[in-house]
Amino acid sequence: MVVASVGWSMRSDADACGREAAARALELLPRRKHKLALVFGSSWLDQEQLLRGVRAVLDGVPLTGQSTAGEIIPDGPISHSCVVVLLASDALACSIGVSEGVATAPRLAGQQAASHALRDFPASPRAGFLLFGDGLIPKYADVVRGIQEVFGTSSLVVGAMAGDDLRFTQTYQYAQDRAVSRAVTGVLLGQPLKIGIGIEHGFAPISKPRRITRARANVLMELDRKPAASVYEEYFGADAAERLCVTGQTRQAIAYPLGLCNETTDRWLLRNVVSFGEGGSLVCNGDVQEGTWLQLMLGSRELVLNAARKAAQQAVQALNRVTCVLVFDSVIRRTLLGAAHAALEIARIREAVGSSTPMAGCYTYGEQVSFSASPAESCATQTGSVLVVALGD
Repeated sequence: MVVASVGWSMRSDADACGREAAARALELLPRRKHKLALVFGSSWLDQEQLLRGVRAVLDGVPLTGQSTAGEIIPDGPISHSCVVVLLASDALACSIGVSEGVATAPRLAGQQAASHALRDFPASPRAGFLLFGDGLIPKYADVVRGIQEVFGTSSLVVGAMAGDDLRFTQTYQYAQDRAVSRAVTGVLLGQPLKIGIGIEHGFAPISKPRRITRARANVLMELDRKPAASVYEEYFGADAAERLCVTGQTRQAIAYPLGLCNETTDRWLLRNVVSFGEGGSLVCNGDVQEGTWLQLMLGSRELVLNAARKAAQQAVQALNRVTCVLVFDSVIRRTLLGAAHAALEIARIREAVGSSTPMAGCYTYGEQVSFSASPAESCATQTGSVLVVALGD
């Protein structure tokens, strides 16, 4: 049996914050065989000192995680804090993998992280790879392809993109004692642990459909043979769209993600615009493909709240027993909902997974999950979604 606990701290001193969060998690599992620590830390804290504090309490326990755009505990959203999820078991197999080459060679970085994790993994069936990436680098489709080239194309890769509290300057990924950037890290988990997944967003299209007629990797150049930025003119007007392009990344752009959809699915894949390029091009936080339909999206509070409950229900329904629940919630949703309704969103997830289930997570710059076994959908990075990951049996 795998058991879990959650500890957190809001101390301003990074070392003390890490120590207190880890100690609180350890208090709930004092005489267990500790197998894994997942750490979610505010980017406002000194990252090396934060991990040093956690390590002072949980020395030798495999550790991974990331910096955030806000933290989540069972009672709801918090900030300027550290959250530690501790897993213990006599039988759980897990191994940490990391690679720092995402910016220059994303596919190779995925292969290296997977190989690193596989090297120390015992000979037992694999449940999946829990991934943490740099939310400022929009190349994680290639990273995941590299991971699956090592583990197998049917292998589950699920996780989140690190944040830095909407500063968009530098995020951090945690691997054992180190806080690295422009990297991919994560943990390979083994059976008998099972992983349940639910992901929803609650955003709906508000503009007319447009066809992507020119794109390369994560750069969207033309829609219906016109500059891609023209999609904002229809909704905001020409003057507002021009100001948006000149000023670059703003909260307005965050609140209106782009929705992608093709003829083979009715599921909207969301993309956030991370910068505005020359000639009206849009640089997105994930790959965009020519021939795909695109619309501007907007989420209402009620749709977004209902999506959170639905995602939680999806995650737990496949498990007989839920050990713990991880919530990776897009910072877009927190911005859209505001403080009071963001707390309500976490409460709805809590209702769906059970009040006694250990639950924690963070706000992210992207959510990574496979939607189906289809090769076209095997490496999907979302924006604006809430991803609920249930661990259990």
